[in-house]
Amino acid sequence: MKNVIYIIFFIFGTTCLFANSQIIKRFNATNNNDIVTIEWETISEKNVSKFELQRLTNGIYKTIRNEQAKGDASTYKYTDSDSFTKELINDNIQSANATTYRIKIVYANNLPDTYTDEVSVIRNLNSIRRTLGMLKEMFK
Repeated sequence: MKNVIYIIFFIFGTTCLFANSQIIKRFNATNNNDIVTIEWETISEKNVSKFELQRLTNGIYKTIRNEQAKGDASTYKYTDSDSFTKELINDNIQSANATTYRIKIVYANNLPDTYTDEVSVIRNLNSIRRTLGMLKEMFK
C-alpha cells in the first residue's frame, strides 16, 4: 500500500513542478532610477485564483502586490518605488544594493501554490552618484 501512495504523490508532485512553465511565459524586472518595474505575461491561467508578487526583504519573502487572475494570455505590470529603501536589520540601517522578486501562483480548488524562479535587479549606481552630487550642492 505504501508504494501506491508514493506513486500518487510523485505524479501529483511532478504535475506541480511543471505548472509554472505552462502558466508564466515571461517574468522580468527592470530598474529605472531606483524604481523597479515588474512585468509578467501568462500563457494560461487555468485553475489560477491570483498572483502574489513577492519581494525578498531581510531574508523573507513578503507579498507586495496581489493580482487576481484575468484569464488566458494576460499581462501584468507593477511599479515598485520602495524597492531600494533603507531597511532596519538588527538595529543597523543598511541599504539594499539588489532586490529580488518572485511570484506566488495561488490556485483555486485547494491545489498547492507554486512559485516562479527569482528575478533580481541591481541598484543603478549612477542615480546614487547623482543624488550624492545634488546633496553636496545643497549644503555648499
